[in-house]
Amino acid sequence: MSTLFELLLGFDPAGLHDAAKEWRALSDGAQCAGNRHRSQVNGPLRQAKWEGEDARNAFHTLGRTEQILEIVRVESAAVALTLDTVADRIHQAQTDLNNALHRAEEWGLTVGADGTVNLPPLGKGEQNDPEARSDPARKALAALRGDVRERIDKALAAAKEASDRGSLALGRLDADVLTRPRAFGSAAETAADVKDVAKDLGLVGPYIPDNTDPRKAADWWMSLTPEQRSSYLALYPDRIGSLDGLPAAARDEANRLALDQELDGLKAGGASGGGTTSGAYNAREQSLMKLKEQLDAHDTAAEDKQLFLLGYDAGAYGGDGRAIIAMGNPDTADHTAVLVPGTGTTIDSTPGQLARVDDLREAAKQASKGSGQKVSVISWLGYDAPEIPVLQEPNVSVAGTTRAEDGAEALRRFTQGTRVAQGDHHGHLSVLSHSYGTTLVGAAAAGGDGLGADDVVAIASPGMTVRRADQLHVEPGHFWTGRATDDPIELAAGLSLGADPMTDRFGGNNLRVDTSGHSGYWDGGSESLANQGRIIVGAKPTTVPKEHDSPLLPP
Repeated sequence: MSTLFELLLGFDPAGLHDAAKEWRALSDGAQCAGNRHRSQVNGPLRQAKWEGEDARNAFHTLGRTEQILEIVRVESAAVALTLDTVADRIHQAQTDLNNALHRAEEWGLTVGADGTVNLPPLGKGEQNDPEARSDPARKALAALRGDVRERIDKALAAAKEASDRGSLALGRLDADVLTRPRAFGSAAETAADVKDVAKDLGLVGPYIPDNTDPRKAADWWMSLTPEQRSSYLALYPDRIGSLDGLPAAARDEANRLALDQELDGLKAGGASGGGTTSGAYNAREQSLMKLKEQLDAHDTAAEDKQLFLLGYDAGAYGGDGRAIIAMGNPDTADHTAVLVPGTGTTIDSTPGQLARVDDLREAAKQASKGSGQKVSVISWLGYDAPEIPVLQEPNVSVAGTTRAEDGAEALRRFTQGTRVAQGDHHGHLSVLSHSYGTTLVGAAAAGGDGLGADDVVAIASPGMTVRRADQLHVEPGHFWTGRATDDPIELAAGLSLGADPMTDRFGGNNLRVDTSGHSGYWDGGSESLANQGRIIVGAKPTTVPKEHDSPLLPP
């Protein structure tokens, strides 16, 4: 039987690396199959409005098929990570062992087949000579033998530990979630297994940049090989999906996987023992289900209407949640618009937000007059919008600026990341906002280096935390604002959230608005909507004269 010493000497890491490559190919294949299943099977059936008991049963089975593919993808990636890690560690141990053997050879020591380190044999005349045995040089050599022995032992121990850790990790990835299927919890268990595998391997955690510098995140992503990116997407989707500056397609892939895993865990669990009420727990689950339903509904959409989930957060139990969704790929779009909603918007508002995004995209396409230019419109609910309504008739109450200031840095980072992800393809970028969203945009644009937008639009604004358009890091000629004549937000404008942007002292341009109320600005066929579409593609909108400032207002 070969000893550990002999096994380590003869170890070839190529075998494990080749196996890891095959497992990674399986992971990638499962991911591709899942995408095709959504777009070519599940998606078309949903588009066909198939309903009834048979449809419900079929969709459950189809959903299970997609979940199995996700599990195969994630667990295969974890197997590949384990094999590569073990191979690298044993190879390092082998290198350390060979270094020890070279050291022994330099010192005239011999090493047996079992790893035993021996001093050079004494000559015939020295074997019975006490002085030869006690020679200082031989004593020094004996000390060196101990050093070599220690090096060999460490190398063997490191190899055994790597092997043992790998066996423990692989033992978790036994596909029991597939062989013993259950209604819910399999995908969530897989996500938990990945974390346990990392612990088994003694991995502190891979280096993934904090979401503080989009350029740094983008440079890190570009430094990875395709295989490494695939592994990160499968094993750390929640962290990859949150990084501004990464390609939209990568973030979408990561966030959809994280969403499926989180939702599966919620369906399998319960509020009991979780420190929350059943009502809050169920509300969280329902919010994520609505978000997933909206994404699923667009699986077969045309390229310019495909959805990209660029960020989501279900929020604390009982919280509002957040979602950032692009219609059309912002990385390749000629014109990208970021829409920031206002008070009362939650993750449950996703259907309405997507409807507005689609209306704006269509208006922009019409304004481009068949030029064939690509348009992407993003619903950015990346902040905690105020829960209370800004307006409560007959009394008026105005939210403070705290929520806007809290979300300002996140919006600045997002628009910077949008620019970074575009690379050399520097498209036209506009930031549109409504109601309290204009307050957030004002706080974000006024701080730091601003939003880097070509145009800023504030619809139905109660105030933008500043007094003048030139404080928004944008040329006043590229600042646009509008308000319906019967929009009650006018009662709050200029009070506690900043100056009224409609007045001449604020600067900028006032858009022509022909719609009614606080939420009619996206009515089909309206000039209000058409003007926003024109701004998105860099065309000139129709305007009206600025309102005169009250002589009672301070400059």
